[in-house]
Amino acid sequence: MVFRSLIINFLIPLIIIYFLFGIFLFLNQKSMIYYPNNQDFEKCSGFLDYQKKNHNGTRFYYKHGSADKVIIYYHGNAGSACDRSYFRPTFEQSNSSLIFVEYAGYSNDDKKPSRKLILKDVQNMHDYVKKNSYNDVLIYGHSIGTGAASYHAYLGNVNSLILVSPFSTLDEVAQSIYRIYPASIMLREKYDNIKWLKDYNGNIIILHGENDQIIPKRFSRRLFDGIPNKNKEYVLIEGKGHNDIWSSSIFKNKIIEYINGARN
Repeated sequence: MVFRSLIINFLIPLIIIYFLFGIFLFLNQKSMIYYPNNQDFEKCSGFLDYQKKNHNGTRFYYKHGSADKVIIYYHGNAGSACDRSYFRPTFEQSNSSLIFVEYAGYSNDDKKPSRKLILKDVQNMHDYVKKNSYNDVLIYGHSIGTGAASYHAYLGNVNSLILVSPFSTLDEVAQSIYRIYPASIMLREKYDNIKWLKDYNGNIIILHGENDQIIPKRFSRRLFDGIPNKNKEYVLIEGKGHNDIWSSSIFKNKIIEYINGARN
């Protein structure tokens, strides 16, 4: 009886803690996924010479180039599109028009970021591309932005995809972190890159840092293996992680090579 009582007294607090922490994760998942900053969209120093546009409520930095070709950039979950101005020199080597998308809830937007709003941003960009009659569309996505990029490809009319540090599904990444919880049931912010790319027929390249601890390389490999498309390439960048992959000269050269090659 004493042993049974000890077991019960030990298990009950654990069960209570388990459920309370599970409720905390469920209620706060958006704030644990998205980390926007409060910089001013209109005054972004990195894109002073770009046009600040708004299409159906979606804001983006725009540089006019070719009337036929466009590169669209979807950033990761932290910071803002303004923070990614260091990509400009690479993309500007092409003669394409350039778009850096700012998600709802980022850069002094008063909404709270969510999958619903980000996918609406993607729908608006898809509509913008269609209305402007671009016939050569390259989409670049990093981290959570690979979900936006994959969804854009799912909507259609995308010729080439660059996915950096992507995942198969966000459910699987969450499950690897919180192993004792049913992530597929609890996660409301679902991004399913495998589903969105299963019928994609354009060119696609996936690049991942070998030492990535935020989204381990096995998730991008699973995505790559799940894409039936034959026009695909997988590049593992040795010695780099999630946030420093851009510092690799191999990575930069591969991006430049792909942008130029995919658009000739």
